[in-house]
Amino acid sequence: MKNSFLINILIIYYLFIILFVNSQDLKLGGSCELIDSNSPCFSKLNYTNFYLQPGDSITQLNKNVSDIIRMLEFTTPECKPNAINIMCLKSYPKCETYNETLSNNTNIIFNLPSLPCNSICLKAETPCKIFIDNFIKDLSCNSNFSNGAPMFPINSTDYEFKESGNFNFNVECNDNIIYDNSSSVINCPAPLLNSKDHVIPGKTTYYYITDSCILDCPFEIYPGKTKILDRTNYTLTSISFITCIFMILTFGVLPNKITHRMESILSFACGGCITALSLFIQSRQDNFNCSSDPGRFKSQSDYLCLLTGLIFQFGAITSIFWSPMIAYDFYITSTLGKIRKFGLYRIVLWSFIFVLTALPAFGGKYSATVATNCWINSDDGSAWQYVSFYIPSWCAMGLICLFSILSVINVSKMYIQTPNNRILFFNIKILITLLLFLFVLTFASSLKFYMEERMDTYFDAIAVWVECIGKGDPSQCELHAPGYDLKALNIVVIGILGFTVFIGYGLDPIVIHIWMESKKFQWVLKKCRLDKIIKLNNSINNSNNNNNETASTSSGNERKQTTVKMSNLKSTEINQQP
Repeated sequence: MKNSFLINILIIYYLFIILFVNSQDLKLGGSCELIDSNSPCFSKLNYTNFYLQPGDSITQLNKNVSDIIRMLEFTTPECKPNAINIMCLKSYPKCETYNETLSNNTNIIFNLPSLPCNSICLKAETPCKIFIDNFIKDLSCNSNFSNGAPMFPINSTDYEFKESGNFNFNVECNDNIIYDNSSSVINCPAPLLNSKDHVIPGKTTYYYITDSCILDCPFEIYPGKTKILDRTNYTLTSISFITCIFMILTFGVLPNKITHRMESILSFACGGCITALSLFIQSRQDNFNCSSDPGRFKSQSDYLCLLTGLIFQFGAITSIFWSPMIAYDFYITSTLGKIRKFGLYRIVLWSFIFVLTALPAFGGKYSATVATNCWINSDDGSAWQYVSFYIPSWCAMGLICLFSILSVINVSKMYIQTPNNRILFFNIKILITLLLFLFVLTFASSLKFYMEERMDTYFDAIAVWVECIGKGDPSQCELHAPGYDLKALNIVVIGILGFTVFIGYGLDPIVIHIWMESKKFQWVLKKCRLDKIIKLNNSINNSNNNNNETASTSSGNERKQTTVKMSNLKSTEINQQP
C-alpha cells in the first residue's frame, strides 16, 4: 500500500539535489587538490585531482557529499546511480592547470574546473524526471551560472581573464566517471526495510517511505509514549467494561420484565462490552498490529485482525445506534407518552448494525495501520469509513441533539407546572448523559478531519526523522509527530463510552429496586443461603418508598407505568404537605 509518505519525503531528498546541481555561482581562483581516499566519490572518478573553490574545506565537502549519497538511498534504483555520478562530477570537478607567462616574464598558474558534460546531466535528469517535475520545476540541464556560463556544457567552457592579462581558456567538459552497477542497489537505512527483500507479492498494508524503502513494524509514532497510551486505554476500557457488565445485569438479566427503556440501555451496554472485548484481545499479544512478515501490518487476510476489526465495529456501531433510542425514550417520557412500533425500530437498528459491520469486510477493508489498530482502513482515500462509521455517527448526533432539545423544553414545562426537585435531578442527570454521548461522538468523528488538516505538519515530522536516519545513527533520531495530546484525549473519550450510560441510569435508586425485586436475584441468594441475611421484603419496601416519586422514569413505554407517572405528578403537591 503506497501512501502519501512517498511524495512528501522526496521533497527533502531533492532539496539535496539542488545543492549539487543548481548552484548559482562559479568561483574561480581555487586550487587543485588530491581527491581524498575517504571521499565517497574516490572510486567513481577517473582522475585524481579536483578543483576546490576558494573558501571551501575538503573535510566539509566530503561530509556533505556523504550525507547526500546516504539520502539518495531513498530514491529509485534508476535515479540513484545517475544522481551520484552527476553529484560526484559536480562536487569534485576535474582540475585543469594552465601555466602562462605575463609580459614581465612572470609565470602565472590558472586552475580551472572542468564542468560535468551535458550528456551526464541528461542521464540523471531522465530517471529522476518525476521528482524534478513535481518539486524542482526550474531545474534543467540547460541551466546557467549567474555569469551566464552553462552549468552542464555540451562540449566545453570558455574562461576569460582580463585582470592579469588577456587570457582565454577553453576547457572541455568532464565525463570521466567510472560506472559502477553496484551503486544502483538501494540500501535502506535502519530501521527502514528494503521493499525488494521484504514485500511479498499479493500482500498489502506495507507503508512505503519511497519506492524502495518501507517502514518496519512495529513503528511508534510517539516514541516512549506509546506504552503510556496503551496503559491508559486498557485501564479506562476495563472500567467501562465493568460498568457495562453491571448495566447488562441490571437491565437485561435481573429484571422480571424488560421494558423498552431497559432494552435500549441493555443494547448500548452490550455495544460497550463488545468494543472493550476487541481491545482485550489485542492487548494479549505484543505488537498485535504486526504480521509475521517483516514490515507488513496486519490486514484482513490475518484472521485475528479481521475478528477484532469486526468486533470493534459491531460494538461501536451498536452503542452509537442505540444512544438516539435512549434519547428518544427520554423525550417520549417527558411527554408522558409511549414509544410505538418499538419492534420495528429494533429490527431496523440491528439490521443496519449488521450491514455496516459486514460491509467493510466484503470490501476487504479491515486492517491495521501505522496509527490505528485493526479497523476500517481508509489510507487509499476511499469512502468506507464515511459510509460505515462517520455518516451514521453524524445521524446519531443529530437525533440526540433534536431529542435533547425537545426534552429540555418538556421538562422545563413540567417543572414549572409541578415543581419536584427529585424528578428534576433525575432529568438533569439524563441530560448530562446525553451531552456526554454527544461529546464522545463529536470528538471521535471530528478528530480524523482535524488530523487530516494537519497532515502536512505530520509529514514534515516524518521527513525530518527520515533525513536524520539517512545521515547518521538511527538511535539518535526521534520522531516528533504532532497530535499526541489529541490522541491521548481520544483514548479517554473512547474509553469512557460505556461508562456514560452508567452515569445516567446506573446511579439511580431504581437500580436497587430492580435488584431487590428480581426473582433471579432472590433465587441466587436462596441458593447461597443468604436470603436470611439480606431481608428482601424490607429492602423492597424501602426501595419502593424511595422511588415512589421517580417511578415515572422507570419505563415510559407501558401504559400502566404512564398512568403511574401522571398520578405521581398530580399528587406531588399533596405528598409534600405535612
